[in-house]
Amino acid sequence: MKQGMIRFYLVGIAIILFSITIVVRMVQIQTDPVFSEISKKVGNQAMYKPKEFEAVRGNIYDRWGNLLAGNNEVFEIGVNLNQVNQNNKEEIISYLSSLTGLSRDYVKGRVEISYQPDPLKENYAVFSTVARNASEKMVEDIAAAKETNNALYPVSWTGRLQRTYPDNRLAANLLGFYSSQGFFGVEGFYDNILSTVESSTYISMNPYDVMEIPEIPHGASVILTIDREIQARIEEILDRSINDSGSASGTVIIMDPETGEILAMATTPRADLNQSSEKILAEYPTLNVEGYDVQTPYNRAIMQTYEPGSVFKVFTLAAALDSGAITPETEFIDTGVVNIGGMTIYNWDYGAWGPQDMTGCMQHSLNVCLVWMAQETTVKTFYEYLTAFNIDRKTNIDMDGETSYPFLSPSNPTPFGSDPNAPRWYEGMIGPHSFGQGVSVTPIRMITSISALANDGRMMAPHIQKAVVQDGRIRYYNPKIVSTPIKPETAQTVTEMLANSLELESSDAYVEGYRMAGKTGTAEIASRTGYLKGVTNASFVGWGPIDDPQFIIYIWLEKPKTSIWSSVVAAPVFKEIVENLVILMDIPPDHIRLEMASTQ
Repeated sequence: MKQGMIRFYLVGIAIILFSITIVVRMVQIQTDPVFSEISKKVGNQAMYKPKEFEAVRGNIYDRWGNLLAGNNEVFEIGVNLNQVNQNNKEEIISYLSSLTGLSRDYVKGRVEISYQPDPLKENYAVFSTVARNASEKMVEDIAAAKETNNALYPVSWTGRLQRTYPDNRLAANLLGFYSSQGFFGVEGFYDNILSTVESSTYISMNPYDVMEIPEIPHGASVILTIDREIQARIEEILDRSINDSGSASGTVIIMDPETGEILAMATTPRADLNQSSEKILAEYPTLNVEGYDVQTPYNRAIMQTYEPGSVFKVFTLAAALDSGAITPETEFIDTGVVNIGGMTIYNWDYGAWGPQDMTGCMQHSLNVCLVWMAQETTVKTFYEYLTAFNIDRKTNIDMDGETSYPFLSPSNPTPFGSDPNAPRWYEGMIGPHSFGQGVSVTPIRMITSISALANDGRMMAPHIQKAVVQDGRIRYYNPKIVSTPIKPETAQTVTEMLANSLELESSDAYVEGYRMAGKTGTAEIASRTGYLKGVTNASFVGWGPIDDPQFIIYIWLEKPKTSIWSSVVAAPVFKEIVENLVILMDIPPDHIRLEMASTQ
């Protein structure tokens, strides 16, 4: 009997001690930081699944609401590795290879990634992606197949948004592209407002838990000043012109001189934006220029400087007229040669044109006459006007990657700054500068500065944003005057003189029924050993109708082969563009507009 009671008490004590041990262990687990961390991670992974919500990038539209850049839903197809086993692996590999068109070996490699869960690690491999950017049709096929084939149970998918460009290459250089962030153009400049921060939360795996899905953040949308129809037509004309002239590249910009709005901007090459960033950049190759590797600029209109040649003469004429150094009727005897600062300068044809008024000097694009105009203006005043036209500064257009080039001195190659009394500004420099040689500018700089001549002397800030739409509200861009380099009367006089010049020389830029002002520019191309022989940059600038300019056009064809002269290769491009513009912009011929104005 005693032995039985002893056993009974021993068993009771053992049970009590065991219970105490369990209680102590439970308290230890609940209070020990290590066990607490394990419990938290395992518990969260079992009951909650982390879910990231990618911010929806804002759309980009043209001025009429046509979509230029948006987002499409695409899918990543893969397998849940913890559900793959020897019984279903081969069937999964065969099915996904057949569905996606990917090689069996590639799919096999993705499916056979080892699955080694570790509760102490938050990011261990669970899902292996087999195909990215899959279509909705593929996802529908998988869903249907899984209903009849249990072996495909591990196959699943996740959706995401992909940046898409409905028109592929249209406006590629001004839009830029998106690949985790915006690059170049509008996508790069407005990256911070098109995108916003991502959000994340934990989604309960308990089907009885009802959770409110957080609102997915949306970036702002940008409405551009670009007209899609004008852009498409200009690209078509430019591409054909490059092909016909054998040019190495081409650039065209169209601006509203009254507001600074960019209506179209086309250059070459233009990449298909609906491909990977690596393939996009591969379409802008590195070229070997005089033994140096030079990267092709993504957008030559704002990223490449060049010597513009005679289109630059409009600044010399404007400075001489505005300063009172000349009048349109001032006479000049052209001898065909001038010596200035130790340099001997000839006319483009090495000819002497005799007595000329200032319109004749511009009509025949006489270098010698333009050097004389700059001399009459004086060195100090001439450079004051070039500074007022902002020639050596960026335009600060709202696009990523703009460049500029300062005035440089032949004797001391350092940037000038803005002091017109700087000793490095000497008379010899005004010789080449007066007709656009020895000065380097971008096309966007040229059209912006020249636009002051088409807008009563007011230079507007060039811009490509018309409005921003965010949170249901629209905010419009307000045009800005950045400089008034000349008087309104001077701008009108220069415009009239250049219109007369086109008409008198029967230029290929002349458009029947519309008075246009314009100037050609044929420039030699500088190299490290001097100017190249037999190759040029051909440019043309024009605006109109001159009584009420509604557009200004800048054209640059690089190294044309059929002719080195701008009057032959660039002037006809201007004419074709204007003939299309007046239709697309609904601008009646001059006589109809004047009749309509007289009856109002």
